[in-house]
Amino acid sequence: MMMKRAYQALPGPTPVRVILAVLAILVFLVALNFVYEWMGTTFLDSRGTLG
Repeated sequence: MMMKRAYQALPGPTPVRVILAVLAILVFLVALNFVYEWMGTTFLDSRGTLG
């Protein structure tokens, strides 16, 4: 239900909503990737000793 409400809150007709939703997902995934990379190098394996 939360995803449906978030989609319906986007402005514009359906094609614009779809484009905005895809862009928002891409921005979220890129930000998540940077956070995971930062956490991995800062807290987990900063010298490449694992793997």
